[in-house]
Amino acid sequence: MTMIKTIFDTKKFKRSLFLLTCSIVVLPGLILIVANWIFPLPVEKLHPPSSTVVLDRHGEWLRAFAASDDSWRIPEPSLAEISPKLKTAVLTYEDRWFYHHFGINPFSIAQALVTNIKAGRVVRGGSTITMQVARMMEPKPRTIRNKIIEMFRALQIEARYSKDEILTLYLNMAPYGGNIVGSSAASRLYFNKPQNRLSLGEAALLAAIPNSPTYLRPDHHHANAVRAREKVLKRMVTFGRISERELREAVSEPIPTSRYPMPLGAPHLTRLLKNFHSEQEFPPNVRRHSLFTDGASNGASGIQVRRIRSTIDARVQELAERILQESLEPLRREGISTGAIVVMDTESREVLALVGSYGFFDKDGEGQVDGANARRSPGSTLKPFIYGLAMDRGLITPESLLNDVPIDYSGYQPANYDGEYRGYVTASEALAHSLNVPAVNLYSRLGNNGIYSFLQNAGISTLPKSKGHYGLSLILGGCELTLLELTTLYAGLANFGEFSEYRLTLDPVENGEGNIAGSKSHATAKRLLSREACYILTEMLTEVRRPDFPAAFEASTNLPKIAWKTGTSFGHRDAWSIGYTPELTIGVWVGNFNGTGVSSLVGSEVAGPILFSLFTALTTPATNRWFTRAGRVNTREVCSLSGMLPSSNCRSSKFDYYIPSVSQNTVCTIHKEIYVDEGTGSALCSHCRVGRTHRRVVYEEWPASIGTWLKRSGFAIPEMPSHFSECTGLVAGHHPIVTSPTEDSEYQIRAGIPLENQKILLQASVSNRTKQIFWFLDGQLVFSGDPADKVFLTPVTGKHRLTCVDDEGRSTSQTLIIRG
Repeated sequence: MTMIKTIFDTKKFKRSLFLLTCSIVVLPGLILIVANWIFPLPVEKLHPPSSTVVLDRHGEWLRAFAASDDSWRIPEPSLAEISPKLKTAVLTYEDRWFYHHFGINPFSIAQALVTNIKAGRVVRGGSTITMQVARMMEPKPRTIRNKIIEMFRALQIEARYSKDEILTLYLNMAPYGGNIVGSSAASRLYFNKPQNRLSLGEAALLAAIPNSPTYLRPDHHHANAVRAREKVLKRMVTFGRISERELREAVSEPIPTSRYPMPLGAPHLTRLLKNFHSEQEFPPNVRRHSLFTDGASNGASGIQVRRIRSTIDARVQELAERILQESLEPLRREGISTGAIVVMDTESREVLALVGSYGFFDKDGEGQVDGANARRSPGSTLKPFIYGLAMDRGLITPESLLNDVPIDYSGYQPANYDGEYRGYVTASEALAHSLNVPAVNLYSRLGNNGIYSFLQNAGISTLPKSKGHYGLSLILGGCELTLLELTTLYAGLANFGEFSEYRLTLDPVENGEGNIAGSKSHATAKRLLSREACYILTEMLTEVRRPDFPAAFEASTNLPKIAWKTGTSFGHRDAWSIGYTPELTIGVWVGNFNGTGVSSLVGSEVAGPILFSLFTALTTPATNRWFTRAGRVNTREVCSLSGMLPSSNCRSSKFDYYIPSVSQNTVCTIHKEIYVDEGTGSALCSHCRVGRTHRRVVYEEWPASIGTWLKRSGFAIPEMPSHFSECTGLVAGHHPIVTSPTEDSEYQIRAGIPLENQKILLQASVSNRTKQIFWFLDGQLVFSGDPADKVFLTPVTGKHRLTCVDDEGRSTSQTLIIRG
């Protein structure tokens, strides 16, 4: 019986022991599970707002922006990015058993308790690195209750993150004095270097500062920082992490006495990218999808990496800033305060430099305005695209003749910059001299599918109104463009007619797991001009014998070959110069942000020299190459005068580029063979030359569109003989072109003003073959005489039929409405 009772008691004891053991082991786990459910880890507090860093294309820092709480907090995405020296110093000084405990080190806590009791005050904390992360996540006063909470949070952190991730969190969150948070920001502000280039002495100092960031920061308490660094280094010697020699070298390193400023490179662009990254207001003329930024979390730690890798090349940026400032210095004395530059890689459209003003902190010149993205009148810089479109439509070749005479488009009368007219010019000359009248005439000939549609298809974002709002003056700068978009347009010419958007960022430095929200690959290029037209246009734009070639470079022998165009807006408010090579496309704008005009603000005089200085500085023998001729571009002989295919009447010829199956094949219409009567000197036609003695003479017959103006302006055009007076045949030729009044015009008789002061000018242009014209109003003759004479008509209320007839019976009629 006693034995049975003993056995029973033994079984009961074992059951009790088992239950006690289970309680000791399982109950705390259950408590932790319940506590974790009731008090989940506030993960978001481990990732406070971080600074934004903008890098150049090579990974060098351009600029850093403080976080939204004004702290400098630049987290590293993983432990691999952190200095091994710093990692070793921190583990040796703070938590040697970090990789062996579960977030709490009972031995360290016990030692701290004994030490504090002996000292009679708190001299040692006993906190592990994980517990310190918990404390930085939720800062609280140091009490026993808060210590218990800190230990609980440490267990939660250990359960969620790996040891490397926890150490990374510590180094990203550690305080370093003032508004400096994290070892990366501390490395930049105290040593002006990335932390992966820290020396041993620098790493030791950064390991020490978080223990008392206010009293150990070297810029305020230099002596304290020296002692703290030495303490860390001696502990590293004690535990065999470094040698005595390394200790001596490290303690001899100087300690900074002030903070370094953060870099401020490419300030306008970096601000633009930062604002986009922060989802702040974004300039409407800069597309979000042309940017590629990284704001995604990285790795299991969820660290927010706010680094943007821009397309900027720091060397090119600094060079562009220096050249702009040096060039503007003398101009500022003339009232020209600022400028902007865009340097772009031609093929990729990646922006290598963006200078927004004379100086970012230039108050007088409103330096913080971004001139590269400011909307300004482009002046004549759009003209090349009109010529490219016209060549693509077969309207012109470089040697085609274009009219340069006064013309009226329903009240709009374009004039050239110098106020002069040249009568006729080749397309190459018109572009080289940037003549307004030929450009407007070409725009009119292109019809609806002209420069307005082209600019919209090319992605220009600054044309919010309809085509009718801008009218024909669009081609002369009657709109607004930005330097960045205009430079991108010229890059389209350099890419043989393929137009695409510019790029401001490259692939991100830290590419987190998965796709990056908001990112988009480079847009597909659109072909808007043929390769052939672009090649010919490029050759036209390389001509240096033209008025806008900078005088300072006329004697230069080492200029790279470039295609370029200058422009000046109305009122001398904007000066432009855009150029390109196969390697680079560069745009320059000079002016005043307040719109003040200056007489010397001319594209060729102030913007052109800057453009050539940039190309000269950036072009090397290795990059000084030129475009290969497009496949179908060919050359042919044309009449030296008309630019058309030569006839047997043309005395001389020259070579001209053309596009087979596109360019017109018209034979010269100016050199005409005339049969002249030997007796009377009159011109004979097929009707009247039979039976009469005559000879063949070649004359220049100028078309009606410019013939009268040439004669009135004193051009030495030959006098063509009149047609034989006794001939009754109808002669073919150019009919008169009425230039005033314009067709379907309506005139209003103003009350109280004598009709003598309201007369209407009657004016027509005829061929130089025509000697006399006749004006009829409703069938009644009102004038007969020389075509060059000015005729004025006294207005009579009503709807009238106005007719002009030349001396060979060719006529033109139109409606004239006069309201009372």
